[in-house]
Amino acid sequence: MATTPSWLADQGRPARSKLALTVAVGEAAGILLVLQTGLVVKIVDSVVFHHAAIGSLLGYFAGLLGAMLLRALATWGSKRSAYDVASGVKQRLRAACVDRLRVIGPLGLSSMPAGEAAHTAVDAVEGLDAYYSKYLPQRAMASLLPFTILAVVFPLDWISGLILVLTAVFLPLSMIVIGEESHERNRKLWGKLAHMSGRFLDVLQGLTTVRMFDAARREARELERASEEYRVLTLSVLRIAFLSSFMLELISAVSIAIVAVVSGVRLLAGSMSYGPGYFILLIAPEYFLTLRMLGTFYHARMEAVSAAEQVRAFLETPIPARAARMDAGPRFSRASSGAPSVSFRDVSFSYGEKGVLSGASFGLAPGEHVALTGESGTGKTTVLMLILGFAAEASGIIDIDGQPLSALGMEEWRRRVAWLPQQPTIFHGTLAFNVRLGNPDASEADLSAALELSSVDEFLPRLQRGTDTVIGEGGQALSVGQAQRVALARLFLRSPGLVLLDEPTAHLDEASADLVGDGIERLCAGRTALLVTHKPRTVKTMDRTLVVRRGIVEAGP
Repeated sequence: MATTPSWLADQGRPARSKLALTVAVGEAAGILLVLQTGLVVKIVDSVVFHHAAIGSLLGYFAGLLGAMLLRALATWGSKRSAYDVASGVKQRLRAACVDRLRVIGPLGLSSMPAGEAAHTAVDAVEGLDAYYSKYLPQRAMASLLPFTILAVVFPLDWISGLILVLTAVFLPLSMIVIGEESHERNRKLWGKLAHMSGRFLDVLQGLTTVRMFDAARREARELERASEEYRVLTLSVLRIAFLSSFMLELISAVSIAIVAVVSGVRLLAGSMSYGPGYFILLIAPEYFLTLRMLGTFYHARMEAVSAAEQVRAFLETPIPARAARMDAGPRFSRASSGAPSVSFRDVSFSYGEKGVLSGASFGLAPGEHVALTGESGTGKTTVLMLILGFAAEASGIIDIDGQPLSALGMEEWRRRVAWLPQQPTIFHGTLAFNVRLGNPDASEADLSAALELSSVDEFLPRLQRGTDTVIGEGGQALSVGQAQRVALARLFLRSPGLVLLDEPTAHLDEASADLVGDGIERLCAGRTALLVTHKPRTVKTMDRTLVVRRGIVEAGP
């Protein structure tokens, strides 16, 4: 199994050409720096020691200005290219995280804290930025630019060149010694941040329950404790970072001082001329700056490795074989349009060792409306999850219009299915935004028709800004019945062939249930419908009833 640094390197392979461009442009900036330094030395040496007129040096001044401008442009281009490299890698990894969430599906996500998943896809991926935009380019630069400088220094004065080589050895040693401890603390820091993010999101989502059971102070103390642990870990990481910076600065300063002292003594002794000595004294800080910046970004590497461990663990989380099979491609069949038929043939399904369905066999004819009843926990919702493709049967076959569901394209199939659960998800945004989730390209006329068919227009005038009214997360500005009608309006915009309903009126008062029920009747007209319900009144409106008992689906009364 590849190590995390190797995994990080693999993620950057698609951007190798752009990374090579980053290094090449950065190396060009370094060469221009050497040229710039040489021109400065030439001008000073000509004026001070050879008493040259300023006018005779205009060519050197023009060359110096040109070198400075080109170097600034090359430095900007290198940083811009490095940013593009990091941005591309982050986009691919975030897309991979979203794709993994899609493959795992709602059933798999039920055991995963939402806060930790969001933290991984957002913050942990963002933590890789400095690795690709700073560390990798600087590592390559540290392998090239110092040798470029040494190639110029050694011909001028081999003693100074030897001093630069010997003193530079201590910089990478300092990085290695301090870096390992930094990695371990960064790993703990990312783990603590992920845990704290998940806990904080859970508290926010369950704030009503927390207040109701008077647990606000207890949860506040828990968050305070986690926050304090995170603060201590953060300061310990910063302490190591500052220690690392101090050591790098100290080693660089001492090394430059040695070069300066040796050069000064040799200048006084007459064994070195002014021009080479001045050039070496000017270029030495730049020589060590390249290595010192590598040491600074080495800390970013340790942080990125810690973040990458979290991202990699998430992306490599084993996917249940059934979920992977449902999302695998390519697909060979195309579902027909219109109201489909659905057939379960000896279908079994289980959650781990707990069996839910056992040899279930039943069918829905095109345009038929069927009620599915049974005690809680018998597998009614699981039937809907199987039809939606969020789970795959352990054995048996599910057919859609005579074709195996496993052979259909899931995205295409789900576009033909409408699903209304007990508690639909309402996002923070306008009412129109929430309804248009059913069809983002819907016209204003289609939107108005959906609002009317779902009875949203009954309470719409009471909203201050109509369809532009901002609804809080979870439908905070709406009642339960109103939120259910907004979710129903989405389905009208979707215009599905199959309607799946999971006790949509279970928590509604009689008036709201009647409004939602009327909307459901209009939605189901001319479409195949499967309704999970416990209400006898609702069952009577269906064409027939199926009952789930001990994992077996059989005809109801």
